[in-house]
Amino acid sequence: MTSLRAAIFFLTRIPIGLGRQSPSLSQRAVSWFPTVGALIGSVIGLIYVGLFQFLPSAVAAALAVGFGVGLTGTFHLDGHADSDGAIGDRATIERGLEKPGNSRLRTYGTSTFVLVLLIEMAALATLGPWVGFTSLVAAHSAGRSATVCVMTLTRKAARESLGIDGVSELKRLQSFVGICAGSTIVIWVTGPIGFLLLVLAIPATALTWAWSHRVLGRTAAGSLGAIAQLSQTSVLVGAVVLNDGACACSW
Repeated sequence: MTSLRAAIFFLTRIPIGLGRQSPSLSQRAVSWFPTVGALIGSVIGLIYVGLFQFLPSAVAAALAVGFGVGLTGTFHLDGHADSDGAIGDRATIERGLEKPGNSRLRTYGTSTFVLVLLIEMAALATLGPWVGFTSLVAAHSAGRSATVCVMTLTRKAARESLGIDGVSELKRLQSFVGICAGSTIVIWVTGPIGFLLLVLAIPATALTWAWSHRVLGRTAAGSLGAIAQLSQTSVLVGAVVLNDGACACSW
């Protein structure tokens, strides 16, 4: 299970020692991203369920989302802010292609960073503990599935942006298995509406990908972070719509 540990190491701030990494290990780790996303969502969901028993839903949601930010080290949020900052401030392509972790947030990027967090907190606060738990699992898994899909379609760009050895040779079969695993998890935990939740992740993925190519000229590291984050947020908002009676779905 070394590849699973590698995926956890890459997507979270959990100190897991891996020793020497090989290109093949990086390839296998990417296919685990959707599953690790589901695990991250599960942990955040459990925090929300526990806090929901003692605190108002808004406070519980804020603390749970805040815990998730600490657990992931703002990995996708940082890329999202970098990408939006480059676009909003009309920066050069070179600045837009910086790797996540530079953390030189600009006004536009900071604003979207905060807005995304507020939307997630507000969406989660409207959901009950069990629905909130399943929605978080689905959202985090779908967000990573979207990233794996884009990474597979733009393997060379993903390798240069993220600096992960072996991603440029990422096998489509491995990625397909990972995406299928993530999709299965979404449908398993949310039921029939899981199909619609997966569909809701597509517009955010496609639009961010297209906008990245138009403004930055390629799929940058920040673009992948933005894809994961916006897909995740879209699914969480979609869970509110589908579970709160706003959508007249027969089920």
